[in-house]
Amino acid sequence: MRPIVRPLALLLLLLPTFFTACTPGDVEIVSETNEKQYQLAKSYESQGRMEEALSAYLRVIDSRRDAPESHLDAGNIYLKQLKDPIRAIYHFDRYLQLKPGSQQATQVRQLIETAQKEFARQLPAQPYQGDLERIDLMELVKNLKQENDSLKRDLVAAQARVKQLETMVGEARRVTPAQTQSTTTYRAPLATTATRSATSTGNTQRTAPDPASVPRTYQVQSGDSLSSISRKFYGTPSRWIDIYQANRDRLASENALKVGQELRIP
Repeated sequence: MRPIVRPLALLLLLLPTFFTACTPGDVEIVSETNEKQYQLAKSYESQGRMEEALSAYLRVIDSRRDAPESHLDAGNIYLKQLKDPIRAIYHFDRYLQLKPGSQQATQVRQLIETAQKEFARQLPAQPYQGDLERIDLMELVKNLKQENDSLKRDLVAAQARVKQLETMVGEARRVTPAQTQSTTTYRAPLATTATRSATSTGNTQRTAPDPASVPRTYQVQSGDSLSSISRKFYGTPSRWIDIYQANRDRLASENALKVGQELRIP
């Protein structure tokens, strides 16, 4: 029995050491450049089969958490062969995140700038064609934002002006019929009284002018207002709104009269 027990005991003593040597922490990890797909990608690239090489690089990226070299090679294919600067920038950025202090970091940053210029060149109508070296995308965005803000302010001012004019027109439509009726009622006895007075006394008195005799235009004098011009031609200040509406193309507002300005008299 003793010769049998001793080998068993020795085996039991060696088992922990055996299992410890086989733990995952001691398993050798294959480097990225030794990956089968990475080497296959390099072979495709040397043969000019760029799309197949790109697919192999992407398979390496999908299978590993860290694949900086595959990101760099994929970015170069996207930029130089497929003319896809957006995807190129993504892979170059991933390379810099994984290897920020590498010797190629400066070159990769330059590749990102080249991809940005390529993206700008591909924009509609090619607005930067001819002088790509001076392109500053951030300055462009800033200028466009300022222009957009200016257009917004102009729009708000125009909307406020339209609302003001709509309010004035609405008030004029409500007031004008009542004022017209009042003017008509008042002018008849005034003319009759003036006529009788002129007949009985032989003196000429001022009466409301006949609409047919009203001139079609009037030159603004110093001290004039739309109300005083209305009184001068119609015998009442209430028809200023009629004069204003007839001269909307000449008057920015009802108070914008200028001496010497010619107005239409409706």
